[in-house]
Amino acid sequence: LSEAVAAEVTETGTEHPVPDSVRTLLGAATPATYVEHEELFVAGTEVDWRRTPDGTVHAATLEGVAAGLAWAAGQWPRRFEVAALLEDPSRTEELARDRWFD
Repeated sequence: LSEAVAAEVTETGTEHPVPDSVRTLLGAATPATYVEHEELFVAGTEVDWRRTPDGTVHAATLEGVAAGLAWAAGQWPRRFEVAALLEDPSRTEELARDRWFD
């Protein structure tokens, strides 16, 4: 379930670089950074992630980071692979082999 809401992220977070393995997986449209939050609220509702109009990905969970980066890069089906790489970057080769026949 999703909804388009014209609301800003008002909490401050910590900016992190997107790991190289994730950038390789998602391609050139991948943002260089994302902003991590302890909690993330949009229009009074707690959310896992949010992409703001300026293209910044804000996230409060690992799954939120993965989903936000995949959405921003136009690679939504890859969000589960992104989550796997964020949890364990050593899986890069394994996940690449799994894409051989895509």
